[in-house]
Amino acid sequence: MTAAEEGHEVDQLRVVAQARLEVAVGEGRLTLEEYSDKAAVVWSPTADRALLAQIVPYSADPPAAVSPPQSTIVGVFGDTKRSGRWSLATKTLALMLFGDVKFDLRSATITAHSSTITVVSIFGDTSVVVPEGVSVELGGFELFGDREFDGGRQDAGPGAPVIRVVSYSLFGDLKVRAR
Repeated sequence: MTAAEEGHEVDQLRVVAQARLEVAVGEGRLTLEEYSDKAAVVWSPTADRALLAQIVPYSADPPAAVSPPQSTIVGVFGDTKRSGRWSLATKTLALMLFGDVKFDLRSATITAHSSTITVVSIFGDTSVVVPEGVSVELGGFELFGDREFDGGRQDAGPGAPVIRVVSYSLFGDLKVRAR
């Protein structure tokens, strides 16, 4: 096999591995962080045929339970924090009065290619941590507050999950960062 043919085969394996990763994260078999780590390997220049064939082995395990399409969180004079292994709904709404919202999505499972987190906050800060390699879109506004976004070092690959963070805040900050 020539070097050009081998390069073409590796490119085809990359596309197949990426598609399998997308299915696995959509079914909840991979967390966003696991997806991000594996996608980085798939698209690294040093990936070879053997590594790509093993990156997402076929699994006959049934898919994880599907999270609800919507989730609503209401907090008054208290903070809300979600981290560890949890299911991110397709649409999450957090209404906070005098409290902070902290979401850590690195170990969260998602069932949709794109998820929206909407936060309405009066006198409270919002913090969202996503794994590197996940596409993040920001919207909304902060009145008397700051907006900070750190996308990390790794670009989102083709077909990466999309997390939309929409924040409407009065006297509060929004911080979104990739780790």
